[in-house]
Amino acid sequence: MKTDRLTTQDLLFKGITKLLQRQAIDKITVKDIINQAGVSRATFYRYYYDKYDLLNSYYEMILEDTLYRFKSDMTWEEAVYSIYKEIKRNLKFYQNAISSSDQNSLKNYIFEMSREFHLNVLEENGIDINDWKTVKAIESYIYGNLEIMHLWIKDGMKESIEDMMEVFDMGIPSEFIRYFK
Repeated sequence: MKTDRLTTQDLLFKGITKLLQRQAIDKITVKDIINQAGVSRATFYRYYYDKYDLLNSYYEMILEDTLYRFKSDMTWEEAVYSIYKEIKRNLKFYQNAISSSDQNSLKNYIFEMSREFHLNVLEENGIDINDWKTVKAIESYIYGNLEIMHLWIKDGMKESIEDMMEVFDMGIPSEFIRYFK
């Protein structure tokens, strides 16, 4: 049965990817996705809560191949560069995917995943992640970067990845820089 889930997941990922090349996520319906993927509505809902859950699951898979490789076989810079390279390679997809302000949107998902990721790195380095100031400093950094990243993607990623990474690095709270370099 694992193969059935992976096949269905692959069909749905391909379906939403094709649709996001043409239109924003908020204009795509589950019906559009299942028609594109060739699966039933019941099958879709067996695995996903809604279209945003599908999109966020797809992004999670991308993170496994990029950002989450930090410390295992990539430096921080290599891991961050790899996710931005992926976004640039599929720019139209991400422009349409990140445009939503829905509660379950990819943008909100990226914020939550980034928050969790950064706090885990700090915790692994002995930082008290229950400290209010620590949490707010990281959230401010992530939120600011996410807003700038959103505009960068929306505007076509005209600035180089290296230049944007440099700008993003400037915002890391000074007491945490050593954990992300």
